[in-house]
Amino acid sequence: MEEKIKIQLEKAAGKNNISFDMEERLCYSRDITPISYKWMRMYKTPPYLCDCVIRPENIKQIRKLLKISNDLKIPVVIYGGGSGTVGGVFPLDGGITLDMSRFNSLIEFDAQSELVTVESGIIADRLEKILNLSGYTMRHFPQSLKSATVGGLIATKSVGQFSTKYGGIENILSGLDVMLPNGKIISTTRAPRTSTGPDLKNLFIGSEGILGIILNATLKVLKIPEKMVFRSYLCRSFYDGINAVKECLQSGIFPPVIRLYNQEESELKFKKLGLNEKGSLLIICFEGLSKVVDAEVEEVGKISANNSLKYIGEEIGKIWYENRFDTKGIMEYNRMYGGISDAIEISVNWSKIDNLYREIIEYFRKHNIKFAAHLSHIYSSGASIYFIFYIKSRNEKEAVRLFYKTWREVLGITLSNGSSISHHHGVGLIKKELLKKELGNGYNILEGIKHLIDPNKILNAGKIID
Repeated sequence: MEEKIKIQLEKAAGKNNISFDMEERLCYSRDITPISYKWMRMYKTPPYLCDCVIRPENIKQIRKLLKISNDLKIPVVIYGGGSGTVGGVFPLDGGITLDMSRFNSLIEFDAQSELVTVESGIIADRLEKILNLSGYTMRHFPQSLKSATVGGLIATKSVGQFSTKYGGIENILSGLDVMLPNGKIISTTRAPRTSTGPDLKNLFIGSEGILGIILNATLKVLKIPEKMVFRSYLCRSFYDGINAVKECLQSGIFPPVIRLYNQEESELKFKKLGLNEKGSLLIICFEGLSKVVDAEVEEVGKISANNSLKYIGEEIGKIWYENRFDTKGIMEYNRMYGGISDAIEISVNWSKIDNLYREIIEYFRKHNIKFAAHLSHIYSSGASIYFIFYIKSRNEKEAVRLFYKTWREVLGITLSNGSSISHHHGVGLIKKELLKKELGNGYNILEGIKHLIDPNKILNAGKIID
């Protein structure tokens, strides 16, 4: 970056708010996408490296920085907590990484409407703890809860572990303020519903930073549930578990947590916890008013018995709950020389799930890839399936090649079965190649919106669309 540009940026952001140090640039040029771990061994510096990291203190500074970026065509990547898994914050063309961590205040808590308004850089776990002090909760618990920001959750269309009852971030978000690349701010209504044309907030949910910078958001909250209980069942097969889960939701019962593990993942994760029988493990969490919980537990018990599921107690469910943010297995594999692991999360309807599941596990077996699978976000019409793969190759370069090959071919199977290539991790860089096939003519509309809002293509260039 030229010295005269550095001086301009320092003047706009404040000298203490900008860093050109290599250490910080390295930290803020990656997320937890598995190939990031490989790059640390493969290259002296990673393939993508920002030119500077800026931590703005206020809206005025952001507006000044965007003007400079537009005038000089400097790329800008918005950085939340760095917990993404699809390369969404890789600075493909260098430029500025805009760290939003100083936008971390609680602006307003409206207990009467059960709404909270916060700045976008607040960490989700911190917000949850603040709410808990007053007896409230978001009930939005993504795996990245302890590091993700509210802005990041919105930008990636996040889903939490309790989504079967409470939905995704799109069901929790009431309204937001976004700064467009030209420095203007859009503020959407916080009313419970509106019929004033298309809801503009939906334009930015899942936009992954290519359309604007989320400044603050108003979220729905609720009182901490009165009662929580767990039930665990052993299913003779993954398909028996699927049938029971489908029947549960289609009967109108929506427990917040339903996790159905195939036999491979049941053994991998729970054998050491005392699960010694063969089969697929089903964990269900119920919560809410005590009388309602008791009634739901009774009804799901009947459904489980009708589908030949064996009740095995509460303990495994409680253990899952206590350790639910642990991703140690995947992380350790990615730190291994030549090893690479990732979770492919796709979305499928019940009518297509049997064939899709069978084709993907056949693919893994054909290529001698260790795998595990589970359902964890369930709907009356279908579910999200996680396929976790573990590859051991000769070296880091080969691991990266097989990583991309596996993703491309599994997502190809997904599309051929009429399903979606992403349920909640987003597109970023990893899935961009196949997005055109899923969106069809909608891709051209998305390109047009990007061109209209960001004609100079300064925001998160190269992500989602070309």
